[in-house]
Amino acid sequence: MIKKFSDLNYYELLKIPHNASSFEVRQAYKNILAIYEESSLATYSLFAEDERKAILGKIEKAFLTLIDDEKRNAYDKSLVDAGEIPEDLLTAKERQKAIPLFQVNTAMTKDNNLARIRKKIQEKGTGKLASVMLNRDFISGQDLKNLRESLGIELAEVFEATKISPTALEAIERDDITNLPPKIYLKSFLKSYAEVLQLDAKQLVEGYVKNMEKSSNTEDGINRGFMTPSNR
Repeated sequence: MIKKFSDLNYYELLKIPHNASSFEVRQAYKNILAIYEESSLATYSLFAEDERKAILGKIEKAFLTLIDDEKRNAYDKSLVDAGEIPEDLLTAKERQKAIPLFQVNTAMTKDNNLARIRKKIQEKGTGKLASVMLNRDFISGQDLKNLRESLGIELAEVFEATKISPTALEAIERDDITNLPPKIYLKSFLKSYAEVLQLDAKQLVEGYVKNMEKSSNTEDGINRGFMTPSNR
């Protein structure tokens, strides 16, 4: 079952392994702040002020906990006691051996992919298909896939341009509620997808989320966070 944002543990929140090094924790913290801070273009207008404040508060708490050895050890023990991680997974020795995830300069690759995508869009145009899709109350992942394929854009190109994992992109295009990321990440991913295909991000996010809410009109869907008003 897909987890709601409020149920993510600190490692899941920062998207790092349980034996991540301090370097990895710091890098992950910087990356997620860039997405959810108030000045972020990626999530601008997607969250109310109180929602963003709650998100940033949990991110800050996660960082301050995982960067402090004493607090982190206590937190790890709580995860072991809760059965979320095996007892032998986290040891000081394992953590010291964790390989830092050095940032690779992917700007050139990203720019090249965006240039290729935009050239295809310029040549073929999103045209009527995009207009019809965005004017619907409900937008499905299949709608997105049909538009992408009509433009001759590969899913791998979207991945390179957005750095959204192929698994998440596939789940979005399949309307696969079980494997979709938490809604807070989903909105950001959809916005990035829209920007790559030069679509209206607000219309796309609202239409897709409405479609998920309609498809999740069950108690299970409520538990996943798609039907909760505060999540909209």
